Amino acid sequence: MRQILGKIFLILILTISSFASVTATVTPKAIYKGDSVNFIISADGGDIEFPQIEEIAGYPIIGTSSSQSVNIINGNMTKTISKTYSFRPDKSVIIPSLNVKVDGKVYKTKELKVDVLKPTASTNGDPFVLEMKVNKTEAFVGEAIDLSISFKRKLNAKLNKLQLGEPKLEDFWVKKVDKTDQSREGDYIVETIHYQIFPQKAGDYQIPAIEALIGKVQRGRRGGFFDDPFFDSFTQQLSWQKIYSNELHIKVKPLPNGLELYGEYEIQARVDKKRVHANKPVNLTIDIKGKGNIDDIKKFNPTIDNAIVYADEPKITSQLVNGEYQGHFTQKIAIISDQNFTIPPMELKYFDKNTKTVKTIKTEPIDIEVIGGEKSASKPSTIEVSPTQKIEAPSSNPQQAISKTVTVKEDGYIKYLFLVLGFLLGAFSVIGFDKFKNKVAKKEDDMVKAIRKAKTDKALFELLLPYAKKDKRISEALNKLEANIYKGAKNKIDKEILMEVFEEEM
Repeated sequence: MRQILGKIFLILILTISSFASVTATVTPKAIYKGDSVNFIISADGGDIEFPQIEEIAGYPIIGTSSSQSVNIINGNMTKTISKTYSFRPDKSVIIPSLNVKVDGKVYKTKELKVDVLKPTASTNGDPFVLEMKVNKTEAFVGEAIDLSISFKRKLNAKLNKLQLGEPKLEDFWVKKVDKTDQSREGDYIVETIHYQIFPQKAGDYQIPAIEALIGKVQRGRRGGFFDDPFFDSFTQQLSWQKIYSNELHIKVKPLPNGLELYGEYEIQARVDKKRVHANKPVNLTIDIKGKGNIDDIKKFNPTIDNAIVYADEPKITSQLVNGEYQGHFTQKIAIISDQNFTIPPMELKYFDKNTKTVKTIKTEPIDIEVIGGEKSASKPSTIEVSPTQKIEAPSSNPQQAISKTVTVKEDGYIKYLFLVLGFLLGAFSVIGFDKFKNKVAKKEDDMVKAIRKAKTDKALFELLLPYAKKDKRISEALNKLEANIYKGAKNKIDKEILMEVFEEEM
């Protein structure tokens, strides 16, 4: 039995091998830029090895598929395997000859050409017309340009579905305006979609044509029972027609001094309080209103000595008003310190659209008084008893001292007096230091309790913010909390680790 099966298998292999062949085709042979091409290699035989293809003529493969079939014709069996490689060239290319190995023999495919054609814009008089317009062909970097795409169809032209492309521009920021116009032009019905585009780099740009796919229902003949409108929805098939718009040319001029912001703006800064207790936050709000590419305003990150600064991500709202793009930039910044500080001016530099000059606007500095915090640093108190001898007067607060100098003549009883005074001050300093330690320990103990009781990420974040520089574990927790609060993250915060930070110093 095994011998019989072996012979049958050998006969099949020999039969398949005797009909080995390799073909290569491409479909379609001509495309418009942006369309994809399918390169297909088909081989008949037993043992088939296809080449490894990752790119064709420099263009990467964007998709692959394969199929297999076995056919018996006049008693002869053939196995056919087809491999399809999709790619998207942007200019005409030659697909080179490739090697395919079938049953130990190498076959070469023939070279194939793919033509990439330039789209022909639809014109007035056609049943369907696609038209693209801009309100200016020269602009500065960051200056808003109105771009409109109009789809026109004649009154007697029928369509069942429309797929309209959108502008995809490199080096432009594109914003679709929430506005669509419908109008009538002669025997055309016109629908217009509006965009605002903001150039990001200087240069000469060619805005490529936009495409539209027009779907029309093709109904087959049914007859009899099925010739009823009820079955239309089940038997409809769409045939697609593709049309293109015109292209546009835009020249973008650079802004001086490497600026990116263009328009007309005003800036304000305000705080929720000007007197605050030590280690409590002052909330600064920066408001910017104006016309132009307001979305390109960068986040403010002020540096303030002896203070912890936390800057929220800015919020920007914008809209088209009377044909001009304008908006509102808002950013909140929390500042925490244990001593008086000054919020420096917030500065905004831009290219003014009216004067065509560089303009700088800024807020006024804001002085903040901190209650119960440290005073400015000063030298420790000293008492001079002779030109070569000084006694330092210790303070109950090691970080705070009042500068005071007393000069007296050197007398015997004065020396003893100051010896006694030094002894007393030393004793008081020890007592004061113990109280200071107890006070710190009490504060640390309160922090442990507060961390345990914090119910929300926001509450825990505000509680830990004054200690951001105290320990790496706290700064890591603050980063996770920030992501949870402002970016929708789901980071888990281990309170036990945070409590350990404060317990270690108790």
